[in-house]
Amino acid sequence: MKLVGKDLGGGIVLYKGVLSQIDWSVLYSFCEEQAEKERAEHYRPGKDPITGEDGFINRNGYFFPASSVDEMPMHLAHVQRDKRPEIKKIFDYCETVRDRLLWEDYLHKFPIAGKCIWWKIKGHVLRYPVGSYIGSHADVSTDYEYGKPHPTDQIATRTTVSTLGFFNNRVETEDELDGTNFMGGLLKFEYIDAEYSPERGDLLIFPANYMGAHGTTPVTAGIRYSHVGWYCHGSPNPKYREDVLDPNLEPDRVEGATNIYMTEKYNILPSSPAGWDS
Repeated sequence: MKLVGKDLGGGIVLYKGVLSQIDWSVLYSFCEEQAEKERAEHYRPGKDPITGEDGFINRNGYFFPASSVDEMPMHLAHVQRDKRPEIKKIFDYCETVRDRLLWEDYLHKFPIAGKCIWWKIKGHVLRYPVGSYIGSHADVSTDYEYGKPHPTDQIATRTTVSTLGFFNNRVETEDELDGTNFMGGLLKFEYIDAEYSPERGDLLIFPANYMGAHGTTPVTAGIRYSHVGWYCHGSPNPKYREDVLDPNLEPDRVEGATNIYMTEKYNILPSSPAGWDS
């Protein structure tokens, strides 16, 4: 059966309940396990060199108060590397679903976007504890100002289409909290009159450029989990951390890789409207 999404405007399309075949208890347990592991890899206990305050030092040598580390959204970026069958099954399934929605529905709504997709960044998990939020941003953004050094990681500049899947429900009252859901964490789009209240199993596809600018309001109770991934364009540039594998040339490396070429043939772009070629 063909899945048809609801267009919320501005290229934002909602697909209801499409991530349904997931063992949620396995997923939640894995997310918490992965959060502890990645936090240990990214931060080490340390002191503020000026005030002596206890906190954490990240891999780049910057100090963070303990409270700010606990309240920042965490990218669980290495979920594709886990080889346990029950974990691999979940994230392979998420990739299959979002690829299918892209090819079978989204690009039929916005076919020109397909010419801008060469490769994809597999999805990973965003974990929002209480107090965490993300301000309005576009997924193509990099921190760059003229006259300052070019940022080392420029992979965001290649992003064309973004996807967000949702792994638990947003509720309105404390009475509804059950240990698997959360309060707050509303998704808002900056330049389009659209907002979304997360429901488990839903998925959004939308433009990664400034018109798709979005942010998440603070989570006020529970933990919010979402699945984020992108479809991208442009030749790889390892100098700026843009490494992309070709599954036809390196099939043995693709399973645990994050960035891989899309090998499907794109052929649904319609011909020019009558009179445009004259």
